[in-house]
Amino acid sequence: MAITITTPQPGTFGWIINANSPDASGCEELKAATAGKSIIVDHLTVNNGAGAQSITIGQGKTGAGVTVALIGPVTMAANTSLQWDFRSGMVLTAATALTVDSSSNTALCIFASGRVE
Repeated sequence: MAITITTPQPGTFGWIINANSPDASGCEELKAATAGKSIIVDHLTVNNGAGAQSITIGQGKTGAGVTVALIGPVTMAANTSLQWDFRSGMVLTAATALTVDSSSNTALCIFASGRVE
């Protein structure tokens, strides 16, 4: 379980993450919480790189799983992608991290963008 996250610079404001993991089965943090503020996700793409797995996008981490599931678990076949655009943003509870969990030790990539307010 290890995730590599790069953070490209957005044009004017907000955040962008590109997260790659060979195994997200123990729950990984995608975007750290900010005290007193909410993470707002405007766009999310999930790519399942190798084998079949169920992926859950959530807020917070409890043990080896997400605290609250926001999307999923979504069952994905190998080499498939899903994409979401949230017109008004998907707002997480204040001071809560954006997380991902998987049912398998299979590679995945998550691209997301949004803002913190």
